[in-house]
Amino acid sequence: MEEKKNKTGFALAGAVVAAVTASLCCILPIVAAFLGLTALSASGFFERWRPYFLGVTFGLLGVGFYLAFRARREACEAGSACARTPLGRWNHVALWLVTALALVLAAFPRYSGWIARAVTASGRAASLAPRATEAGTVLKIDGMSCSACAALLEKKLSQIHGVRNARVSFEKKEASLAYDPRAVDPSRFAKAITEAGYRAASAHAVSK
Repeated sequence: MEEKKNKTGFALAGAVVAAVTASLCCILPIVAAFLGLTALSASGFFERWRPYFLGVTFGLLGVGFYLAFRARREACEAGSACARTPLGRWNHVALWLVTALALVLAAFPRYSGWIARAVTASGRAASLAPRATEAGTVLKIDGMSCSACAALLEKKLSQIHGVRNARVSFEKKEASLAYDPRAVDPSRFAKAITEAGYRAASAHAVSK
């Protein structure tokens, strides 16, 4: 009984660790922004390995379900000491809680943008005036792993002097900027994207 309990605990702990690791591609950029770092190339590594970490997560959860349910029923007879112990019930509760946590972590890239925008809500550049001269450009971006990356890059671009408005879309993999050409050279945008750990694949001007 104790051995099965330990195996279940190891499976659940491993599932949590694997789920957290699978989400580091989006967790690390938010942590980096909180610490004031401009780039964190390690997030790309975790993005490449994310499917494997998720596979490990749900594989270990499967082992946990097997040990917590099927294996325990086979080992306990009605009226026996192990059948009366409350440990099995708490194991089941822990298993479902860990499963819920793993699902929340697995879905983290989908809602990480909201968290990133909340973390970076302050510090956006104010709009410049007047708007007599304004230009626009759209840059294609490679290397973003989730919506958190887009939100943090959007903040960085918004803080460049001369930028009136910046929007970064993770879905489209592009940044749209409106700026004052008298105050900033558009080459500065590609440089900022590179400094943040991504690649500006191409750019084209937008008429205003």
